[in-house]
Amino acid sequence: MSLRRPRFQEELPAESINISPLIDVIFILLIFFIVTMVFADGSAIKINVPKANTVQAVESGPLTVVIRADSTILVEGKIVSMHTLELRIREHLKKNPAVILRGDSDASVSALVSVMDCAKMCGAKEIYVSADKK
Repeated sequence: MSLRRPRFQEELPAESINISPLIDVIFILLIFFIVTMVFADGSAIKINVPKANTVQAVESGPLTVVIRADSTILVEGKIVSMHTLELRIREHLKKNPAVILRGDSDASVSALVSVMDCAKMCGAKEIYVSADKK
């Protein structure tokens, strides 16, 4: 004689879905996209940068001077005069000897040359002209 109790109801499989693995995968994807995301570096100002075949990447840190098509000069997103530009370059050169000139392709050459001349007179050791790769 067996002491087993008869089963009157069969056990049904659980009807709920376990979402724990799905949440784990979502968090891993989120971490992956955050770690691999490229942050914008000063290219929020819309200018048409000239294209060149010999483009090299420069480490962050140099002062970036933007010259618009109408020859206005911007430093850190603010329009500056030549005198203010000179002061900003001198202040920045204490930390980093490089200056990047990011000029619009429609900007006048005289504006670019005057900014380069100002940077050189302030003591900039390295002056880069920004361009996009063709």
